[in-house]
Amino acid sequence: MREIIDQHILDLFQGLFAAITDHLSVFLNDAQALTAIFMLLYFGIKAYGMMVADEPLQIMPLLRPFALAMVIIFWAQFVELINYPAQYISDKGQGMFQDRIAMVDAVAQERMLLIDQVAKRLIEASAEVEQVKDGSTDEDWYATLGIDFDALFDHMKGYFIIIMSKIKFFIMQVVEFLVITCFQVCSYLVFFVQIIFGAILVLLGPFAFAFSVLPGFKDAYIHWIARYISVSLYSTIGYIVMSLCMVVVQYGIERETELLQYILNNEAAFILYVSQNDGGANFFIVSLLLGALVMMTIPAISTWIISTSGVTYAISQMTMGARKAMMMSK
Repeated sequence: MREIIDQHILDLFQGLFAAITDHLSVFLNDAQALTAIFMLLYFGIKAYGMMVADEPLQIMPLLRPFALAMVIIFWAQFVELINYPAQYISDKGQGMFQDRIAMVDAVAQERMLLIDQVAKRLIEASAEVEQVKDGSTDEDWYATLGIDFDALFDHMKGYFIIIMSKIKFFIMQVVEFLVITCFQVCSYLVFFVQIIFGAILVLLGPFAFAFSVLPGFKDAYIHWIARYISVSLYSTIGYIVMSLCMVVVQYGIERETELLQYILNNEAAFILYVSQNDGGANFFIVSLLLGALVMMTIPAISTWIISTSGVTYAISQMTMGARKAMMMSK
């Protein structure tokens, strides 16, 4: 059912996310200048400590600011390097979603054809009742009232069924429209939030690396990497959630299709279906509502995969190991 999610809008979001790299130089020069100032302060503090023998002579701490400065100088290439794994798994998730939505589209077309047949049959039934009304006269009514009230009650029941069934189909269409719109808003919002968060992190990221030169903010760049990777996973998780939603939607549509085929071949079932609210489309509606709610939890779910504290600990251990190796080599 391709009207649930417009693939062109998702492609547009991906293009916007890729276009962020065109504006990387807005604050890059400012971050480079700030890095140079922080490096002078850092080297001054370290040099003074070594001169007065408060600190031992260490090479690794002096190389760290140069590494951070190189990242800022080659910021575009660094961002592209981080984006590559996230983009790869996002493409895999998008392919899985496209395969699933193609399957849903096939059963959805059959559902719409059956709903049209039910609507046409309802119109025909309504026309038959109206013909009976047009063919009757006041004398017939009075005669009927004088003999038997069953004919009058049957006539009234026929009108009641027609009216209620038309109201039911109208309400069903309105509810489906609102539910699909809600699902679309929640889905598009996740991808749009990814663009906004990604843009902010990319544009202001050089400042995080610049402040990391200072001892008090030495882990700022680690937190930035963790958050950026977490934001980059929004699209992948979104495609997974939408794919799982389409599985439930497909199941609901298949069950509703079986019901529509049955009522079209059974007169009593048809009258019962159009006269009562049996909730035939509940699977379709509920699955999309649940999917919309889950889509809003994607920013929290992404932190389950990439935790800032975990990344900080891992990189800190790697740094400590490198320092120990340098000291042992001496």
